[in-house]
Amino acid sequence: MRPLSPRLLAHIHRVAQQLPQSVLSTVANFLADVPQATDSKTAWLPLLQQLPKPVWRRAFTDLLAVWSEDNPVLQGESLATALCSAHYSIERAEEALNIEIVWTGPEVSRIPVRRTEQVLLQLIRVASEELTLASFALYKVPTLTQALIAALDRGVQVRIIAETTAGDTVVPFGVKAGLGQEVAMRAEVYEWDKAKRPKDKAGRQGSLHMKVAISDRQRLFITSANLTGYAMLLNMEMGLLVNGKALSCQVSEHFDQLIQQEIIALVDH
Repeated sequence: MRPLSPRLLAHIHRVAQQLPQSVLSTVANFLADVPQATDSKTAWLPLLQQLPKPVWRRAFTDLLAVWSEDNPVLQGESLATALCSAHYSIERAEEALNIEIVWTGPEVSRIPVRRTEQVLLQLIRVASEELTLASFALYKVPTLTQALIAALDRGVQVRIIAETTAGDTVVPFGVKAGLGQEVAMRAEVYEWDKAKRPKDKAGRQGSLHMKVAISDRQRLFITSANLTGYAMLLNMEMGLLVNGKALSCQVSEHFDQLIQQEIIALVDH
């Protein structure tokens, strides 16, 4: 069998992505009895009538046209197999990369969203091996402090990356003041080496402004929220929780490299 053309593969993916499983099964069963491509509209009319949405009919009609032009000898059964395989792969990929919206602020939508503090507590509590937290500011979130101490008691390696670990004129509260002495002493605390920060012409330095949490390299939370009481309770904050190993590992390994290259440095207690 000759390879499928890139154009045909693209249309197979489009149809497999748009059609729900039940409708795709109907299409596949119909195609299984078709010996090869045909441009006869009459031949496809019974099937098109079973596709209630115009966008589905259009996508399938486009697929039929490309099939007839690019791979006319391809059997309908083979095309049905390709559609089902593509649909399965798309579903598995979506399951592997499950993303949730996380929101703190006024409730204005019926769409269920989880709150920032709730997600952070979950990530800390489910961690069994490793937890990484990065934040510009850290201040007065006792629930997070308690959860971090419990994680440390479980033997979890906790890495905290902060703009400043001791406090300065920009961020007055360091890790000890923000999360408590026990967390500051028992966790691995890092900050961006000021000597390695870029500066503008006026001599102003860049800031560590990211807000990230990673649990066991399996779950990744990227958010606008600092680890502060205001961010947890009063501010409008939004983020995305990624339940997936690939991206979580990628970001964790990025932090590993920042540490290995001593761009962010471990701070002595």
